[in-house]
Order: sequence, then structure tokens, then C-alpha cells
Amino acid sequence: MGRIRYLIALWASKTVYLLLRLLKRNATMYPGYIALKICPDYLARTKKSPNVLCVTGTNGKTTTTNMVADILSQSGMKVVSNRYGSNINTGVATALTHSVNVFGKPKIDALVLEVDERFSRLILPFIKPDYLVVTNLFRDSIKRNAHPEYIFSILDTYVPETTKLILNADCLQSSQLLKNNNRVYFGVEKLDTDVTECVNLINDFSICPNCDEKLKYNYLRYHHIGNAYCPKCGFKSYEANYRLTNIDYENQTITVDHSSVETVYPMVNRALYNIYNELAAITLMSEFGVDLEKVKDYMKKISITQTRYKENKAGKTEIVRTMAKGQNSVSCSRTLDFVGHEDGDRTVFIMIDDLFERRDSSEFIGWIYDADFEFLNTDGIKQIVLAGPRCFDYKLRLLIAGVPEERILCEEDEFKAVDIMDKDIDKLYLLHDTSTYDLACKVESKIISVFTEAYNSKGGEQ
Repeated sequence: MGRIRYLIALWASKTVYLLLRLLKRNATMYPGYIALKICPDYLARTKKSPNVLCVTGTNGKTTTTNMVADILSQSGMKVVSNRYGSNINTGVATALTHSVNVFGKPKIDALVLEVDERFSRLILPFIKPDYLVVTNLFRDSIKRNAHPEYIFSILDTYVPETTKLILNADCLQSSQLLKNNNRVYFGVEKLDTDVTECVNLINDFSICPNCDEKLKYNYLRYHHIGNAYCPKCGFKSYEANYRLTNIDYENQTITVDHSSVETVYPMVNRALYNIYNELAAITLMSEFGVDLEKVKDYMKKISITQTRYKENKAGKTEIVRTMAKGQNSVSCSRTLDFVGHEDGDRTVFIMIDDLFERRDSSEFIGWIYDADFEFLNTDGIKQIVLAGPRCFDYKLRLLIAGVPEERILCEEDEFKAVDIMDKDIDKLYLLHDTSTYDLACKVESKIISVFTEAYNSKGGEQ
């Protein structure tokens, strides 16, 4: 009876997928939802491909997962991945549906899955991944994820003991996971920009987990990312097996040392958090058995998914659309840090209200007081445009951060905000939430049109 129920669930899932695709829908979650409704143990019953690779963590999951899937595809393997971020149990079930034929037999070489860290208890024990990358563990949405130690406890409990872990040696929280598992570490050596005292509002790992003494840092990058030790009991950060030894921004390369062999890779993106994602992908691919020289060649063809980062041009203005996750103070801070330290005169356009909560509920706005909006208090940022229903909340936060009021513009309508901003600027950074991606793309189109028209009206000599 169980086998029959599973096959009915599989066929229903495949049928729903085809129908949704005919309707031009993404069909990333609902086919899996149907499968789990019919067969609650669908994840366990579906036969897995010979290789199952998963990525989880607070930030960087989608980017790292897509890099891994792209590399394996370029290497000639047949790969199925939930590459659009459908990372809860229904999205994973949809990916499993694609990975097997109508008889439930695997038809691919590798299954590459992004797994939501909070939903990992409903996924990882049943798919039993061969490899699991944990990018990091940070404070996330308080309503969803509570404290990072809570998420740590979920992963530490539900990751199978047979899974090989790829961990961030510089993340003091996630590096402590599952000490009985086979573990490999990646990390970035000391940078010129590192400090020894946290400059961020949030540092969720400042106390020794063994003796409660305050930790000291050999170097600190941001929040709790860095290299620390306890002066009392000897607790310290793990040594990285894969060490990023050099970042060359001029030539857009990174150098990674593994077993005293250095390999130079093309830099996929200049933001440090994306450099960490690239290093995680390189480490996983090496441990999986892909030749690093081939990984180097494959990386040349990889770019950050456009839902996370995209560059454009309108007249003389460089336009960068990038994600700054709302209700996630650490992820947002990383984007604000990136934008604040870029070169040139620039405008920052912020539209990071939660679109779903705007429509269905009430957004918790307290998180913005944990996010480092102070990074925008710099002379290079000439104007900050705040758009959406919460624009005046963000204005108050920027004023608290010391940003001069004359640099701040507020407009509840995102499209009208385009009309009132300065058009004579070198760079414009459009920051959006995960839920406002489609809206951000439409706003970006208007920006390109308006800025191009303004540029042309002055004979191309703004």
C-alpha cells in the first residue's frame, strides 16, 4: 500500500508541475506540496541520486547552491537543484520529483539542494545528504528563527552522522556543529581591513562556550566572523583546510591554499560575503572530487543569480540592484557595509519592506535597530531614497545613524520615488527584499528609462 501511495503522489506531483508550467508558473513548491499531502513520507521514500549535496546556513545558501549546481553541470553531470530558493520541505519534494522517472528510479547523477536551516529537521534526516555545507549561522528574523543558538540546536540534532560537513572556520557559531561528524573547514586569512573589536551592533558569539569568559579576537571581520580564542580555557577557532590567502580586487581574483598548493580563481563577485560563498563552493567541489584546475575554469562562466545581484548601465550611471534581506539585520548590514564602502558618488535606493507582510500581516520593524545603517553615513553617499509604506521608519533609523536629513528623501510610492531622485550620479544602488524582487525589477526598468532619457536630453554630457 505504501508503494502505491508513493507512486500516486509522484504521478500527481509530475502532473501538477506540467499543468503549472503550461500556465507559465514557476512550479517550485506546489508539486511538492501535493506529493507530501498524498504521501507524508515522500522525502524518505523517493530513491535518491548517487550523490546528494546540500547547502544550509543563515546567509548565502542560494548563491552557494547555484554555484555548486553550475559547476557540476559544466563537468558533465546531470543535476537537479532547487535553484530558485524553494528550500523548505515542499520545495525539496518538488526537486525530488524531478530527480526520478515515472517509476521512481533516479535519472540524474547529483541532487544539489538548498535547505532552509529551520526546516532542516523535516528534510535532512530523510534525504541523508552525502555532503552538507553550512555557510554561517547568524541572527535572522526573530519571528521565524528566534536566536542562532536555537537554529544551531536543530542542525546539531537532525543532521545525519554519516553526512560530511563543510564548515566555515571563521564562523564561531556554525563551526562548532556535530563534532562527531567528518568535518572540513574553509576560511579567509587576516585581511588589512580586519579589526580586533566588533564595530557592528550585533555579535552573538562573544562569550566562550566552555567557560563563559569573554573571547578575544586575533582578527574580526564583521559580527562574530573572524578568528578568536579564550584567554582562560584555551578554546579557539578551528584551522581552515582551505584558506583564502589573497583577494586581488584589481585583477578580480582570489587565491586559495589547500595542502600547501595555491590555486588562483576568478572572483565571481567583489562583495566579501559572496567571496565566502565562492570559497564554500570551491571547498565542497574539491572534497567531492572535482579537479580544482577544472573548478577554476568552471568559475569563469559563473555569475551571481540575478535575483541576488545585477549590474546595469543608464547613461553615465552604473546601476547595481542587490538584495538586502528585510527582517534579517545581519544580512542587511552586510549589504549596507558593501554599499557604504564602494567608490564614487552614489545614491542608495532602499525598498526593503516585506511585501507579503505588507499585504497579509504587519511587519516587525524592530530589526532595523539591529542593522548597521551607520555604514550609510559617509560622504560618498549623496542621497538616500526611501520608498514604500515604512519609509519614515527607515528615515528615523538613518537620522539616529547620523545621516544628515538633507540627504534623505521619502516617498511611499516606489515608482514616484524614481522621479524625485538626483539623476546626475555615478552609481545607484537599489536595495530590495526577497519578497520585493519582482517589484524591484519593475522599478529598475523605470530607473534605466528615466536616467537614460535625462542623460540623452543633455546630449550625453551629464
